[in-house]
Amino acid sequence: MKAHDGAGNVSAASAPLTASTSDPLPDTQAPSAPANLRAAGFTSTSVSLAWNAATDNVGVTGYEVYRGDALVTTVSGTALSYTVTGLTPSTAYTFTVKARDAAGNVSAASNSLEVTTLDGSAPEIPAWAPNTSYQQGALVTYDGKTYECRQAHTSLPGWEPANVPALWLLK
Repeated sequence: MKAHDGAGNVSAASAPLTASTSDPLPDTQAPSAPANLRAAGFTSTSVSLAWNAATDNVGVTGYEVYRGDALVTTVSGTALSYTVTGLTPSTAYTFTVKARDAAGNVSAASNSLEVTTLDGSAPEIPAWAPNTSYQQGALVTYDGKTYECRQAHTSLPGWEPANVPALWLLK
């Protein structure tokens, strides 16, 4: 650095100064574990899983779905569901989900969910869905359980079988 005065005089240069920037602190904080892992529906060869979002100090970039200790798939982005296919009829499976952030930090596992696929010889029971017309006696699966429709209606969000026992009977 040099100083200048009003008469145009310039001082000698100051001693050099070396500066550098430091790398930001690395993200070492793992996301929270995904919550409320549940079966949104299942057949003899598939299970539709759903879970509540995990949180992170920087942001969750995806989820890892496990069957037992084996990684089934990685779901990118903010998707909160996945359908596992290629399963064997009448077989029990245990699933968990972990969240991952951009730095590669992985959360603890969600709650463990055990689901038994349907018998392949039995007729498939569809998963409950909103905005669907149901007739009395119709069977649906919801949250890993089977329900029977008590009275004809068109389903709406919030009218899930577990929430409306006047419309659905747990089998």
